[in-house]
Amino acid sequence: MTNSKQQYWVGIDGGGTKCRAVLFSEQGDALAEGLGGPANIARYKALALDAMLDAVKAAVAQAGLEFDEVSTSSTVCAGLAGAFLPSSRQLLSQWQHPFGNFVFTSDLQIALLGAHGGQDGAVMIAGTGSCAATLCNVNGDFRVKQVGGYGFQLGDQASGAWLGRQAVQQALLHADAIVEAPGIYTLVTGFYQCQSATDIVDRLNQGQPGEFAQLAPGLFALAKHDEQARQLLQSGAEYLNALAKSALTDASLKLVFLGGLAEKWTPLLNTDIQKRLIQPLHSAEWGAMFYARTLQASQSTVCADQDALVK
Repeated sequence: MTNSKQQYWVGIDGGGTKCRAVLFSEQGDALAEGLGGPANIARYKALALDAMLDAVKAAVAQAGLEFDEVSTSSTVCAGLAGAFLPSSRQLLSQWQHPFGNFVFTSDLQIALLGAHGGQDGAVMIAGTGSCAATLCNVNGDFRVKQVGGYGFQLGDQASGAWLGRQAVQQALLHADAIVEAPGIYTLVTGFYQCQSATDIVDRLNQGQPGEFAQLAPGLFALAKHDEQARQLLQSGAEYLNALAKSALTDASLKLVFLGGLAEKWTPLLNTDIQKRLIQPLHSAEWGAMFYARTLQASQSTVCADQDALVK
């Protein structure tokens, strides 16, 4: 990057349904934001890279700037679902991006950094996926301990995708007269415009997590008067209570509950967990920007120390 240009920072929060990019000035002021498609790097791979690029371009355009003029003077930091996997790290490291600098970490890390302003704390996320984590800041070394978050196939209990899939499974069992779940069956067939179990399977056999997650809000509404839906939510709440307790290992830690379903789940959490909840200080995108700036400052310090030793 050249010093003659205005420097920019971009923070990206990439999840299973969408990614959001926020463009920050050199001083750290938010200028604009843009949206892209699903950016779970482990699941969507090259499509997630395209989604990030789309989100950054949209943010730059919203700021009234030209992408070609801004890209090479921008440091972009992406916090992505699935970034902790070795295959994801390899893909991201080899990406031929158009930016002046590109760094990445997990969506959990940037959520933690944003929520607690870089200080110690915990987060729990219930959106398309689910997970929890704690952050310990040891002299600028951000140590993250993750709990859960193993993806749609292997985990993510109490997430939107998990709720939707559970509801679809109950609907199919109802269609086969194995369980009684007429309310859930009606919700599923109506939402996905299906007439039978065969239609449901044909519609969702290759369904992505986001498609199942879209059903979750309707399930919360149904649970107000439907026992089967209520039992499904109770199962999810029990998992979230256990997840939160696993993350809150220190009595002094506060918990920020994030994600599209956090507000709906909160009343179902145990009282002792609810008492530990606080509002986030900053967004996950701010956390990504903070991570990149801290990393750059650390690298600059190392270089300065090495120069001093040479002299």
